[in-house]
Amino acid sequence: MAAYRTLASPVAIEIPPIKKSRFRAEAAPVATEAEAMAHVETIRARHPDARHHCFAWRMQEGDSGWRAHDAGEPGGTAGMPILARIDGQKLRGLVVVVTRWFGGTKLGRGGLIRAYGAAAAAALEAADVVEVRDTVEVRLRFTYSDQGAVDSVLRAMGLTPCAADYGEQVVLTVAVPIEDEAAMAQQLRDGTSGRVGVDQGSAGPAAYGH
Repeated sequence: MAAYRTLASPVAIEIPPIKKSRFRAEAAPVATEAEAMAHVETIRARHPDARHHCFAWRMQEGDSGWRAHDAGEPGGTAGMPILARIDGQKLRGLVVVVTRWFGGTKLGRGGLIRAYGAAAAAALEAADVVEVRDTVEVRLRFTYSDQGAVDSVLRAMGLTPCAADYGEQVVLTVAVPIEDEAAMAQQLRDGTSGRVGVDQGSAGPAAYGH
C-alpha cells in the first residue's frame, strides 16, 4: 500500500525555558515546499521579537524532498535536529518551525541540539497523526446511460468524485489510491463493455484513517 504518516492538523507547544531561552515549536501538514515556506513566513511575522525561527520539512522519503534551516544558529544545531525528530516518527508532508527567544545565556552546540530536538519532539508527540494514501486523479468520461454502472463501481470501491461536469457526456474526476487505479479502470470497463474513458491526471494525497 502506498501510504505515509503525516499530521491531521497544525499543533503548537512551548517547552519549559532552558537557561531563560524560550522555545516554541509549531508543526503543520503541508503538501508542497511553497506551502511549507509560507507557513514559516507566517510564524516569522507572528513572532517578530524572536531571534531565531529554525525549521525543517520533509515531503518525500530519501535524499530529496526535505530541507533543514538553522536560521542563524550554529550550523547543524537546529534544523537537522528538528528533521531528525520528523524522520524518527516516520512522518512526511509536514513542516516544523521552532522559534527561540534568546534568554541571554549561550547553550553551546550540545545544548542547542537538545533544545531544538526536544521542542520539535514535544510538538510531534502532541499532534494527531493520520495515515495518508498516495492518490492519482482520474477523469472518467461516459454517456448518461452508463451512469448507474459507473456509480455502482465507485460506490463499491468507496470512491467519491471530487468534481463533475454534466455536458453532452458525464465527466467525473476521482482521486483514486494509486494501488487501486488499475482495478477501478478494469471494473469500469467491464461494467460498461469498454465504453467508459479513463484518463489519468495528477498525483496527490488522500487521508483515510488515524
